[in-house]
Amino acid sequence: MATHGPGQGGEAVPRLVGQLHTDAALLDAASVDFGRQTVRRPRAVFEPAHAADVAAMVRRGRATGVPVVVRGAGHTVDAQTLTAGGVVISLTALASVGSVISEPTSAAAGSAPPVSSVRVEAGARWRDVVAVTLPLGLAPPVLPDYLDLTVGGTIAAGGVGGASHRHGSVADNVIALDVVTPAGDLVTCSAGGLFDAVRGTQGAHGIITAATLTLHPVAAAVVRHRLAYPSLGPFLDDQHRLIAAPRFDHFVGQALWAGQGWSFVIDAAAADPAPLDDLAAAEVTTEKVSAAEFVHRLDPLVDQARATGSWQGDAHPRANVFLPGRHAAGVIGAVVRELTPADLGPGGSVLIYAIPTARLAAPRMPKADDPVTVVFGVQRTAPAGDRVALARMRRANAALQVTARRLGGASYSHPAAGRRVRRYPV
Repeated sequence: MATHGPGQGGEAVPRLVGQLHTDAALLDAASVDFGRQTVRRPRAVFEPAHAADVAAMVRRGRATGVPVVVRGAGHTVDAQTLTAGGVVISLTALASVGSVISEPTSAAAGSAPPVSSVRVEAGARWRDVVAVTLPLGLAPPVLPDYLDLTVGGTIAAGGVGGASHRHGSVADNVIALDVVTPAGDLVTCSAGGLFDAVRGTQGAHGIITAATLTLHPVAAAVVRHRLAYPSLGPFLDDQHRLIAAPRFDHFVGQALWAGQGWSFVIDAAAADPAPLDDLAAAEVTTEKVSAAEFVHRLDPLVDQARATGSWQGDAHPRANVFLPGRHAAGVIGAVVRELTPADLGPGGSVLIYAIPTARLAAPRMPKADDPVTVVFGVQRTAPAGDRVALARMRRANAALQVTARRLGGASYSHPAAGRRVRRYPV
């Protein structure tokens, strides 16, 4: 589609190749995100034909004064990808996954495995990536639990997961990025400057349009352990043991409602059985599953939530914070003591897992001021139309975020809250 005419200040409006949509169904879909707490209706949705189209739309927005936001899977929860009266760039139109490239290392031939990577457009979902890499015995070192997030959105957020105690964030495992700057320039970067500015900063410094990802070998099957704890203290103590002397390739923790109170579970996996004798778990179950089954382990739960309509219809006010290890037990204990299933809502969950802070190496990635960063996620769901429940959940989330920042932690969803954002200079 061609655009024409001067913008503000006489600047020529750039030419676009992609499709600009104004039909009601697409505008309705782009008016809400997964959080479903806010409605902001755009004037148009733009599906770019290529990365240069994204740059052209950004320049067009600057020239005309029309707000432009970028949207991947729309899985934000606090309206970060919404605009009232602006243009939404739908990056899911750019979703190709390239061929895996394996290059020999600089070590002597045969002494080290090749370095593998794959170039992926930002709108590709993680399930698209692993569909290409897993058959080759490879996968990104860190994957989000939910595979329908887009690659670009995850890197922009930082991206933590069960392998972060070994490999840091998703953003720490990127070789190069293609980025559209706030000025509308398309830049390829791989170190310092813009590369550091866009990782883990929620899009404040540019739009990621493609990424080259590191890949690691993965076993065809993994041994999965479920470690159960009746109380918070031993559960957190064991997590500190697991990051001090890593024995699992993956682990995450959860608080689960046990009828009269909360119990705690560590879900851990490794290619081979791991020693458990020094751990304080009250109950242990073990199974062997394929790597593909493990990577897609969340799919049945999401399918169940979709079947009830909750996933796509209910509001999802969520608070994901990074707590300093020294304060984690006190903060989590206080929250959990007051938490009831009604405070979580249908399908809600509580995530708790520790990461050595040094592993979160991307310089602008939010993290705690402590050797250990504890991820604490209270994933709430407010039934559709229940504004009272939604308001109550939002107040609780805000209080948790304030507490985390006050104690030297950070908000994962709102890393810039409470401080001024300095945009990357272009």
